[in-house]
Amino acid sequence: MSSAAGASGLSFEDVVENHVAAVTARDLDALVATVTHGDRLLLIFPDGRRTDSRSDYLAFHRDWFADPGWTMEFERIALDAGAGYGHALYLTTFDQDGSGPQAPRSSWLSLGFRLERGQWRLVHDQNTRIAAAQ
Repeated sequence: MSSAAGASGLSFEDVVENHVAAVTARDLDALVATVTHGDRLLLIFPDGRRTDSRSDYLAFHRDWFADPGWTMEFERIALDAGAGYGHALYLTTFDQDGSGPQAPRSSWLSLGFRLERGQWRLVHDQNTRIAAAQ
């Protein structure tokens, strides 16, 4: 894995961890600091819906972060970065209302980051629900 720091001085791993921490803390300003400056940011939801823009991505997170009931846990599975693109894979557990073990849903969270102006920035976010064992 390349952990080379961009011009900001933050390594790829630092930026990914900052992104995950921003979600956990429902901190929109901290999240904004990790996403692309460009207009295109691909977000794919667990049900297959998709948005393609930075503004849609931030609007979704603004609304989602306003809901105080949910909890989400992250377990890092993989982290890899090359010269200009990096990928992180997490196993997540999402609990819609924080009620505990009966409600959580697990998903694979795939995050793609590109080096922009010397900083690692999120350009792809895909959350794929893991079907419950039958």
